[in-house]
Amino acid sequence: MTQYFLGQGKMFIASRDSAGNPKAQRWLGDVSAAKIGLKTDNVKHKESYSGQRATAKNIVVGKEATIDMTLMEISQDNLCLAIYGKSSSIASGSVTGEVLPLALVAGDRVSLKYIKVSTVVITDSTPVTPLVVSALKYDVDADFGTITFKDVTGLVQPLKVAYTHAALDNVSVFTAPQPEVFLRYEGINLAEGNAPIVLEMYKVNTDPLKDLALITDKLADMNISASILIDNTKPVSDEFGQFGRILQVTPIP
Repeated sequence: MTQYFLGQGKMFIASRDSAGNPKAQRWLGDVSAAKIGLKTDNVKHKESYSGQRATAKNIVVGKEATIDMTLMEISQDNLCLAIYGKSSSIASGSVTGEVLPLALVAGDRVSLKYIKVSTVVITDSTPVTPLVVSALKYDVDADFGTITFKDVTGLVQPLKVAYTHAALDNVSVFTAPQPEVFLRYEGINLAEGNAPIVLEMYKVNTDPLKDLALITDKLADMNISASILIDNTKPVSDEFGQFGRILQVTPIP
C-alpha cells in the first residue's frame, strides 16, 4: 500500500550523561523546518575491459548524517545552543562610579554597562568635591542605557555615573564548548490520519548559528545545522542502530 508523509511536530533536546543516555528533555519551541540528510563516502572502480569505463565496483568507506533546523523561538536557552554561550541572570541593582570615556564633547553618545536604567546621576572628577552634572546637560535613553551629552563645558573628565537597572537576562558568545546532545522529534503525519512518528538521534554536535536577522521585515529565525555522530554506547543492532532510529505505527491494510 502507498504511504505518504506530511509532517508537523515538536523537537526536543537533552544533554547526555556519561553513559550516553539522554537526561531531561527540553522542547525547542516552534521549529518551522527540520530535515535530515544522509551521505556516504565511496571508492569507485571503473572496469577497463569493455571500452565503456563503466563503474564495476562501488565501495562505501564512510557514512555521514546531518540535521538542519529552523528555530523560531529566540529564547535564552536556544541562544545558548546557537552561539555556544552561557546564560546568566543579572539581578536588579545599582551601580556607582562607572567611568565614562575621556575627552567627551557635546553631541557624544555613550552606553552604560547595563540597560533599562533609572535614577541616573553624573558627577565629574573635580578634586575633593566632584561636581554633580546638571540633567540639562545630557539626555538619557533609559531603555537602552545610553547617555547623549549636550554640553560638557567646565566639567572635569572623566565623568562618572551612578544609576539603578532592572533585572536582565544575559547570554555570552562563544563561552561554552560545542554542544553534544540528544535530539528527539515527536511528530504527526498529516497525510496518514495524524499517525505519530518519532525520530531519535543519539549523539548530535550542533554547529554555531548560521545567521540571525537583526533588522528584518519578518519574524527572525535561527538556522542551525548539526552532525549526527555514531554513538558507540549503543549496541550494533537492527532495532536501534548507532546513529538513531525512526518509529512509526504499522499502517492498517
